[in-house]
Amino acid sequence: MATLAQQIAELRQRIQALPVDARPAELTPLETEARALLTASKNTSFEDEAKALLSELARRSAPPVSETASIRSMIRRARIRMEMAAGDDDFDEAIDILSEALAQDSTNSDVLALLNQAALRSPQHEMKVRDLLNRYGIAFELEPGPAIQSYVPPASASDYTESESNTSTSDYAPVSRSGNAAAQIEALMNEAAQAYYAGDYQKTIDAANRVLSLQPDHAAALDYRQKSEDNLIRGIVPDHRIPFDARVAYNRANSLVRAGNYEEARRLYREARDIAERAGINSWKDAEQALLDIEDLALARELLADGDRLLANDDWSEALRKYEGAQRVVPSDPMAQERIELVKRVQEQYDKASVALNMMTGSLNERVTSLQTLLNTLASMRQILPGSARLRTMAEEASRRIQTVKVQLIDQGKGALTRAEAASALDERQRLIAEAVRAYETANNIDPGDGSLTQELQAARQAEAQISDARGIIERSSALIAQNFDNELFQARNMLAGLRNHAQDPKYLSLIHI
Repeated sequence: MATLAQQIAELRQRIQALPVDARPAELTPLETEARALLTASKNTSFEDEAKALLSELARRSAPPVSETASIRSMIRRARIRMEMAAGDDDFDEAIDILSEALAQDSTNSDVLALLNQAALRSPQHEMKVRDLLNRYGIAFELEPGPAIQSYVPPASASDYTESESNTSTSDYAPVSRSGNAAAQIEALMNEAAQAYYAGDYQKTIDAANRVLSLQPDHAAALDYRQKSEDNLIRGIVPDHRIPFDARVAYNRANSLVRAGNYEEARRLYREARDIAERAGINSWKDAEQALLDIEDLALARELLADGDRLLANDDWSEALRKYEGAQRVVPSDPMAQERIELVKRVQEQYDKASVALNMMTGSLNERVTSLQTLLNTLASMRQILPGSARLRTMAEEASRRIQTVKVQLIDQGKGALTRAEAASALDERQRLIAEAVRAYETANNIDPGDGSLTQELQAARQAEAQISDARGIIERSSALIAQNFDNELFQARNMLAGLRNHAQDPKYLSLIHI
């Protein structure tokens, strides 16, 4: 049977023979074997070598969190850019983002898959992607591939279960037990627990090893030792061990985020992370998550700005896509929700106004009412989007149509007056003049500043008043004649004498022949 030294040497050779891009499936069995060797080498001269092998495997299976998070953020930004693309510029921006990701990891399959998708956009984009691959010396054949898989971050230390830590402890050298072994174990476990929750994982391991020397199958000691070793290998530390300066920078960055100053907040988050790294803390999840969140916020603001530009250019559907993209990045962003509701409301009102304008029917008066309502609606919409050419064009068309209706109303009033002059009966003339007055009044409501129209309206109203007076005289004369007294008959004749302009009225004629 191979000695412990031979087993460690053989495992080292197998690790060194691994390719740079070794997959987790290749690393997992080696890591299990390294854990077994570490357990077997406890309290021997080979313990440090076994720890070094396990650390090397952990480094390969879990790249630095900051680099992984940065690449994941860039992949997400590029994917959203391409999904929300309104034109070639968005694909160009996505390729630029992916070039930054390639600078950190030129073998990332998600990055290469997104570049392949971008190359399918156009021959120009394909050329740009090929130049980028050549610049980094990447041998990757551009061709339509399978659906892009979402980036899955590496498992954290907390994902490991107790079943992964079930390694043999039979190789521990026996230690003589004192009569109060149970009390010693209890004291050592208290020490291990205090050290673990204080973040002193090396002290936790030492206390757990002393417990296992007294009771090799102590489950709690095995668990504490396994979790502490994993935390040491992966650089995980509790928050209370974060340096004061790092915590101050982190809190200031949080305040700047609430104030909307994302660039300065990003700088302070990075500063906090760097301070922690210089203090030996290689993984500070709060800072890493904050950097991811700030990238999301910056991307959301960028998409909102793109949407505002498209909205100003009357490309409402693409603007809505940008706003919805921003909401996908930061679902709780009230600005994105507000803009989505704004675009939907404007689009809905515009569609209704367009249908009303193109399907307008009814009398001239009804059309005037509809067009005035439409103009009021467009005026309120233009207050929201003052630079919209689409709204301006529709408002101009509605104004043109209402001016056309105004001309038709004036012609209608003139025609009614012409027919009234030719009518013989006062009732008919009164009806036609009233029709002319209504037409002129409606036209005047459209354009109160038209002086000639105002004069025509006043003339029509005077004619209507004269007809009304004439009818009143005829009715009073008829009442006087009915009394058949000389004075009343004389008075009636004098009254009728002033109505010679209406001599063709049948009632007038019937009265003068009595």
